[in-house]
Amino acid sequence: MKSRVRIVSLGLVGFGSLLAVALASLPTISRQTVLAQEVTSSCPLPVAIAVTFLDSKCKKVKLLMPQTFFRYYSSETNKKGRYLTTDQYQTNVEVIKNLALNQTWGNKAEKMLAVTLPAGTTVYQGVVAPQNPSSCYPGGGQQTFIEDSKDPNLLWAEGPTLTVQPFTCP
Repeated sequence: MKSRVRIVSLGLVGFGSLLAVALASLPTISRQTVLAQEVTSSCPLPVAIAVTFLDSKCKKVKLLMPQTFFRYYSSETNKKGRYLTTDQYQTNVEVIKNLALNQTWGNKAEKMLAVTLPAGTTVYQGVVAPQNPSSCYPGGGQQTFIEDSKDPNLLWAEGPTLTVQPFTCP
C-alpha cells in the first residue's frame, strides 16, 4: 500500500511540475490594462456610471448650501433621473450634443426641469464623456450624478421651454 501512495504522490508532483511549466509559457497581462483600471478609480462610482464622465474622472462633493441643477428629458419615463447638469441650454440639439445623449437611448431632450438639491446632498461632478459616434455626441458639458433621484427632499420644477429642432446624425 505504501508503494502505491508513493507512486501516486510522485505522479502528482510530476503533473504539478508540468502544469507550472505550461502556465509559465502563457502570455502575461500587460501593465497597461491595470493602469487603465486605475484611471477609472478616480471616480468613486461603479464603472458603468464612471465611464459617463470624461476619462472616468469625477469628484465627490457634499453641497454646503441648496443648489439648483437642470434635467433634460422627453417623456415621463426619463423625467426624474440621476444625471443632472449645471448647464442651461436653449435647444434640444445643444443638449443632445453636449450631454452626449445617444438617441438610441430614447431621450430626445425636448423638456427641462430645474431640481434644487438640499444642503448636505452628496453629488458626483465632472465633464460628460463622448458617446459613439463622437461626431454626433461629443459631450463636454457639465455632468452631476445623484444617487437617489426619488429623494423626497429634492424640489423638482418645470423649467423654461426649449426650442426643439430636428437632430440628425450622419
